[in-house]
Amino acid sequence: MEEQDAVRWCVVANVAPLTSHGPGGAEVRAGLKHFSPGTKLWLVEPLWGSGGDQVEVLGRHRGARGLVRMIVQRRHLTDFRVQGVHSPAVREHLGSAWPTKEKAEEIARGWNRISDAQTGVRYQARRIEVVHALDVIGQTTDPPRFNHALTYRIGWMLRDDILGDPGSTIGTLLRDHAEAEVIHRLLDLARAIPAESDTDYVRHPHWPRVAAAAREAAATLTQPQHDREGTP
Repeated sequence: MEEQDAVRWCVVANVAPLTSHGPGGAEVRAGLKHFSPGTKLWLVEPLWGSGGDQVEVLGRHRGARGLVRMIVQRRHLTDFRVQGVHSPAVREHLGSAWPTKEKAEEIARGWNRISDAQTGVRYQARRIEVVHALDVIGQTTDPPRFNHALTYRIGWMLRDDILGDPGSTIGTLLRDHAEAEVIHRLLDLARAIPAESDTDYVRHPHWPRVAAAAREAAATLTQPQHDREGTP
């Protein structure tokens, strides 16, 4: 039994050094209210898929002794990775283990991608919404039926006041001119298609260009910031 417990796997992460809160992310804090910067947290397996914007975590509270479980915004965590659960105290408080190491690693990779995407800007939550929209648009090539997710995200990006002028969002939503350029190119291609539904978009001869532009934009926005040094 002890040997079986020793190979239980779990996604872990650390609290970001600085976290943004409030309207527009104007309030910047060191770590979180309940966890100090850099605190290692064990993540409870999501009930479905990769979970939402919030995750349940287990860690040492900054103002108390012992372990506590609570829900935090996932965007305030960094360096998602998979580790074995060896501590009896952690196993007891954590409850059920992740199903497999492979599943945990898959979700950790996805969370790191989003974590990389949100750094370096003030509107982190809004930026994550943009990345999700780009993923849906870029991955849609032939919907078998009416896809409300696609229609909503295309309409949202076309109507969004902030994205109306991508260049003006550098520093708040976008990091640099390279990101503004790929978003501008995508929006120009989408606006050129007369459509009222997702099927109108996808069946248009120019849709492959829109999807390709969305994939390029998603790749640009999710590139780690340290890899972008020197980008004009």
